[in-house]
Amino acid sequence: MTKALLLIANGSEEIEFVTPYDVFVRAGIQAVSAGVELTEHWAVASRGVKIVPDTTVQELPPVDALAEEYDILVLPGGAPGAKTFCGSEKVKEILRAFYGKEGKIVGTICAASTAIKAAGLHYSKSLTSHPSVKDELTSDYEYKEDRIVVDGNLVSSRGPGTALLFALTIVEKALGAEKRKEVEGPMVLSSVL
Repeated sequence: MTKALLLIANGSEEIEFVTPYDVFVRAGIQAVSAGVELTEHWAVASRGVKIVPDTTVQELPPVDALAEEYDILVLPGGAPGAKTFCGSEKVKEILRAFYGKEGKIVGTICAASTAIKAAGLHYSKSLTSHPSVKDELTSDYEYKEDRIVVDGNLVSSRGPGTALLFALTIVEKALGAEKRKEVEGPMVLSSVL
């Protein structure tokens, strides 16, 4: 079974966390969430919603084992959460273990794309992010303003309004176009996202 690890911190964007989690489960992907540097058993997301993750990054197996166990790694945006990811050595180790590894997918959305740079990862040539952090990325990457940018095993996206397209793109990359269509149907997805 395909497995996805979704990270969350205080200040992560609710839509960008919950939407991929939901879409992955609909696609038959086992989704596991891990809190990063939480002071309580929950994360207080950017709009005040409390989300209880399945585990914490401290409780996860060693990084090498993670990269073997999980197929997908997702970092949601939200400026405060993204800053936590960028400052976490554990998150940067996890990113380095997944990024550029054959058969693995790394998804970053909104301000979380800055964690790619913070981890010192420059394998991908292009990515996107929320416009508010564009200037932090343009000198190191070919910055695109597309809603979704796929470069190798990195899928990056712009923000809350692109979260559903982001999640479906990851499903398609992991499981194929037919699985994406199968997930879209019952969701009564509009032809224009």
